[in-house]
Amino acid sequence: MMILGFLFLLLAVWYWIRNRDHKGGKISALLLAVVGVTIIGFTHADNVDKQRAAESSSIASSKKAKSESISESKSESRDQAMDDATYTALAKNLTSQMASDSTLNGFKIAYKDSQFYVTVPTEVAVMTDNEQKEVYSSVVKLLESHNANAPVSFYDQNGNPVARMTLSGGVKLYK
Repeated sequence: MMILGFLFLLLAVWYWIRNRDHKGGKISALLLAVVGVTIIGFTHADNVDKQRAAESSSIASSKKAKSESISESKSESRDQAMDDATYTALAKNLTSQMASDSTLNGFKIAYKDSQFYVTVPTEVAVMTDNEQKEVYSSVVKLLESHNANAPVSFYDQNGNPVARMTLSGGVKLYK
């Protein structure tokens, strides 16, 4: 649109030069110049308005994204704190339940750093590999049955790692 305004101005200059001697030609050239300047002015004002709208939209979306990010991180930390408290209570509850179960007696479950730490009794540590895997898998299944979706690591009475839950839900022994 701005090009059209400049064309009107060029046409006005050409018309002015061509009709210098005629009063009607000068008035026509002046009218062409006014039309050209008006078109250029409106086009420029429209471009400035669009640019300001884009800048304010960008600023508004940036502020919105920042506030959403802050509220999302607060929500995530609140959810994480709730999960931590829930999983910690679950670990304590399961430890007391396992004390009454003959096959799982002696296991202690703790939850910290977004992970379950299971201390196994010494009689389990001396079992065969397949027997150990079965026992550890039953602990993992027990946790999963309570919707506990966190990694599980198994440690002996001395705090040495003996096994861990795999991504597929199985158990990998450390030897």
